[in-house]
Formats: sequence, structure tokens, C-alpha cells
Amino acid sequence: MFMRKNVLHLKHTHTHMLDNIHQKAMSPITTTTTRRNNQHHTLTKPHIALLAFITLSILWTITQFFPTTTSSRTKCLVSHGTYAGSIYTKSHETLDNTCLVESPWMRVAVHSVRILPNSNNDDDGKEEKVIDDWLWIDYHDRINVLVEAPPPRSTATTGAAAAAIDGTSQEELSFMILSQTKYALDQTSLAVVGGIIEPKEDALTAAQREVQEELKVTCQHWKVLGNKFRTDVNRGMGWVHPYLARDCSYSSDHPNNANVGDGSGNENNGNSNEAVAEVGGHDTEKQNVQIMKFSEVKKAVMDGKFVEVQWSNTVALGMLHLSFPLEEGGG
Repeated sequence: MFMRKNVLHLKHTHTHMLDNIHQKAMSPITTTTTRRNNQHHTLTKPHIALLAFITLSILWTITQFFPTTTSSRTKCLVSHGTYAGSIYTKSHETLDNTCLVESPWMRVAVHSVRILPNSNNDDDGKEEKVIDDWLWIDYHDRINVLVEAPPPRSTATTGAAAAAIDGTSQEELSFMILSQTKYALDQTSLAVVGGIIEPKEDALTAAQREVQEELKVTCQHWKVLGNKFRTDVNRGMGWVHPYLARDCSYSSDHPNNANVGDGSGNENNGNSNEAVAEVGGHDTEKQNVQIMKFSEVKKAVMDGKFVEVQWSNTVALGMLHLSFPLEEGGG
């Protein structure tokens, strides 16, 4: 019995010793693993900081070279109808475009504009700055046409006018000039045919349509006078496309000059349903049409009788083109 108790005691003691040895043997492994785990969690912090820095750097680069802008088609604060024309933004400079008021005619907005540093040595232009209250007007592009008067019906022959264009002297030329009253003018002004380029319409098509609507004539020879011209380089107001139209003849629906100089002011009041649907179908203008010789038109534009700047620009360009035809290959 005594022997049995001693054996059990020794076995218990041996088992306890083995447990202690096992725990001590495993302790370095557990400590090493714990340290490695702690090191693993600690090493992710620099990685996260580095990723955050890289992300912010990319976002900053995008905003500098590809600035985001408020959608140009966002709802306007005040709307008198939808403006369907083009809306201007300038890459790298227009930071925001907020519509204030719109109508089918125009859209008035306030832009936030980045002014980039210039290459001059003046102190004012060395640093970039932002102007947050830049007022801008989007307006439909327009056409202006100086129209050569058709010959009288009794002398007009098909193709004859076209053949004689380059050989006609300046003094023999005559033009269909409008005399108009406008809401923004305090006096009657001489004018040329003008109008809005309707949505989905190109400039030449608009010019041909307006000449037909206002003067009841069709022309075969069209000359672009320069290119397009910005109405206001700081506030927008669309572009103007000037033309010179020659080799013209009265349309079949023209009542033998009945609308020329009749004083009615009803030449294109837009009373048809089709005209009403056009953006440019309504206006307050009253106009007469008169036939003026080249010398008379030239003197009138020099004397400031074409009061609107786009009219005077178109007429002056037309006079220059006709005065120096050889420099541009004739006619």
C-alpha cells in the first residue's frame, strides 16, 4: 500500500514537471508570435498614411489640370422658358457655372473663373487668383448679311448676274438696306439682315433663311466675311457670322417689290405658326427696305448710320471685300 502511494505521488509529480516543461518550452513560441502580430499591426499605420498622402496628391493634381465644374444644365434660379443654345465654359479656367435666369433667348449666369498667372513681369499677374462673381450671358449665335439688290425683273436673266459679278463696277452695285427701330435704340438706324441661328441649324442655312424671310429674295453667291466675331469678349453674348450675298433674285412670292420701302413694318412680324415656333420669331422691330448705291452705303457706315456694332462690322467688311477683291481671288 505504501509502495502504491509513492508510485502515484511520483507519477503525479512527473506529470506536473512535464506540464511545466511544456509550458516553458511553448512560452518563447507564444511570445514570438505575439510580437510578430503586434509588429504586423504596427506596420500597417505607415502604409495607411502613405496611401492617404498618395490619394490626396492625385486628387489635387486632378483639380489643378482637370477642374470640376457645376453642371452647366443645372436648374436656373428664375426661368422664363428653356434656353436651348450653347453654354460657354473654358477648360482649366471655369470652376463653377451657376444659372441665375434664363429664357428661350438667353441665359444669365455667374461664373467662378480662375485667372492663370501670366508670363509678364508685372506684379499683378504673377499669382493665380479666382473671381467668384463673373457675370456671363449665353446668347444664341447670329448671322448678319449684306445683300446685293437684285436687278429689276425686266432685265434679270438666269445666270447672267452670276457671270457679271466680278465685272460689275462699284458704282453700279446697289444693296438692300433696312431702316429699323429697336427697343434699345433711341433713333432709327440703318441695318442689314440679321437673325438667330436656330438650334440644330448651321450659319449659312440661317443666313439664307433670314434673307428669304425678310427680303423675299434668294441669292446664289455667298461670301463669308472674315470669320465669326464675339459680341463681348468678357461677357459673352454669342458669336456673329457676317456674310455678303450676291447674284440675288426676287422669290416667286415677292409681290414685285411691294414690300420694299412700303413703310408697313410688317415684313417679318412672324405671324405664321412656324415663325412663332422659332426662337427669333418675335421682335419689336419696325423696318423699311431701301435700295442704296455702293457709295451711299460706304458713306453711311463711315458716318455711323449703322448704329449697332455688328451691323457696322458686317457692312464695313463687305465694303472692304468689294474694294479689294483681287487680294482674295476676286468676287
